[in-house]
Amino acid sequence: MKDIHEVQPIDIQTGLERLLLKKSEYGEHVVVGEERLIVSREACPAILLPFNKQTPDIILIQRFSQHCKRLRSTEFEDSPSLQSNIRLQVNGQTPAKISCDSIADLDVTGSPLKCSFVQYRDEADLPFTVSLPLSKKKEKMLSYMPICSTKAGLIASNFNLVLSKMSGNSDEHLPLWVVCDGKDAQGTLFIGLQRSEGRMSRTIVTTSGPYQGCENLPSLDHLKMHHIAIGPTKRVESAVEATFDVLNTVEENNSSSLQLICNWKRPLTILSPPAPSASTTASLRIVSSDPRCSAYQIFQELNVLRGFVAGLKSGEVVWFIREGTTTMAQDIEKVFAIIREKGQRIKKEEHRGSEFDLMIESKSFNRRQNMDFTDLLWTVFMRCESYQELKESLLLVFEAVASGEVRPQIHVRNNTQVGSLSRNLMRGQEGLPELSDLTPLHMLIEMGCEKIKRDYINIFQAGELATGEQLSWFVSNCETSPEMIVAQLERLHVALQVAVALRMYLMLPQASLTQFTAQVLNKMKKEEPSSLYSFSFKLETLTVHQLLNSKKASTWELSLCSSQGDFTKTLICHISHTPLIQLSSTVAEQEETVEGGDKDEENEESYFCSFFTTVEDKLIP
Repeated sequence: MKDIHEVQPIDIQTGLERLLLKKSEYGEHVVVGEERLIVSREACPAILLPFNKQTPDIILIQRFSQHCKRLRSTEFEDSPSLQSNIRLQVNGQTPAKISCDSIADLDVTGSPLKCSFVQYRDEADLPFTVSLPLSKKKEKMLSYMPICSTKAGLIASNFNLVLSKMSGNSDEHLPLWVVCDGKDAQGTLFIGLQRSEGRMSRTIVTTSGPYQGCENLPSLDHLKMHHIAIGPTKRVESAVEATFDVLNTVEENNSSSLQLICNWKRPLTILSPPAPSASTTASLRIVSSDPRCSAYQIFQELNVLRGFVAGLKSGEVVWFIREGTTTMAQDIEKVFAIIREKGQRIKKEEHRGSEFDLMIESKSFNRRQNMDFTDLLWTVFMRCESYQELKESLLLVFEAVASGEVRPQIHVRNNTQVGSLSRNLMRGQEGLPELSDLTPLHMLIEMGCEKIKRDYINIFQAGELATGEQLSWFVSNCETSPEMIVAQLERLHVALQVAVALRMYLMLPQASLTQFTAQVLNKMKKEEPSSLYSFSFKLETLTVHQLLNSKKASTWELSLCSSQGDFTKTLICHISHTPLIQLSSTVAEQEETVEGGDKDEENEESYFCSFFTTVEDKLIP
């Protein structure tokens, strides 16, 4: 494949035709006047998607540069959906050409950044990049080579006119987005144009900041005045979406997180707290291996069991490396000592609060008062350092049971090989077994499955999270495959982590925990085991109002909307502590400010604003 830098530039229409009818890896090299551009078909970034009416693909225009190949290659790796091909046809017919001179006249004048609170950037030498998140989760960033902002509007109009003529009588064409360098007075970073359902919309994305302290942010009145100044206005509707980080991700994708997302109308001021009537949603991402969870100890036990089950297929088992000087024989003797006490239970101390709260506080999810013989053996044998040690330990136990040295209590429903064999040995109905081939490992896995299954049943029922009927699908023994049993237990663990997080961080009442646990259990019946799960729950705002008032919003987004006749306009102001859209030069400036700034300035909170201004009107025939 030829490098894009070796390909001769082409005109706008030819470049668009190639993009719409076939896919090229790095886009098309196009010349408009004196500007050399790269035009490519992209999967729309998540933060621009609402302004595309959820259209998944866009036509992206950026500046041609020697850096383009590296940037484009990275984005194509992140966006596998870019390989689709779409033809501009309606009902199977090729559209005819129409006159679209009126479309280019649609424009947006003014900017919220022209108000007195504007903070201008220092000029920096090109090239630099404009970066924005690939998704709302911000795991990856997309980087683009921007066009000079003063020329971007004309370039966008030229491309839009050609694309409209190519579309003919079609009511829709792919949205156009032009990447800008933000060096004009408004700080313009993107210009977007879209034709859909007989209407034409234009979106301008601008940014400003940092602002030191919330008192220096643009006021709500300033933003409303700017919104009213664009086109006819009758009534302005205002709404806010604010997010609050309750549990932050420690490492990218390797730990759980919890956010509260609040929506309400008619805010009184910028950064105002949620109204009591706000709609609140808890957004929870669960990573099973997160060590911060109180139930992490039982996850480790489940993970050991998973390793033994995997060893049945692979023939390779990762054995435990014991710490300290205690031998396996000594650990087994401790189990015998417990059994000789004839199952006497330690009397529970009186405590205030629910059983579930006590489990969270003590982190003792995998310790039950009613553990039977095979449960105790699993807690010891899971730490065997080799297959031979496991085999010798099992024989030691069976010899002790057969000789009457120990007479264990075994649950009547315990159908494991070790449980059944121990019963027969005590009755003198069977001799010592031959532990050949993989029999010891099968015995160990059965004890682990049985013990951990009963742990989860105890946790959910004692904590009043779920009934036996709700758990039956997960703990039924109709599936004899160890892999299936472990998969079911992993699903139960995710549900447990959700309940722990909602209680531990949000202090939700018992009734809410029971309700949400039922929702998670129903969802997990359809989910395949994964490393990451996402859940959302509708909350009564009053149940978390005290928590919301004690925290500051991580993002606060204001929407101003109005319409008159066919004309509609929207202004969205996104406020956060880190830039939603980043310029490489401003990132460097931020780092220099943090390193060289005064301590008082470091302690003062910084805010960044991103503005999305959209106007939409009916197309003139």
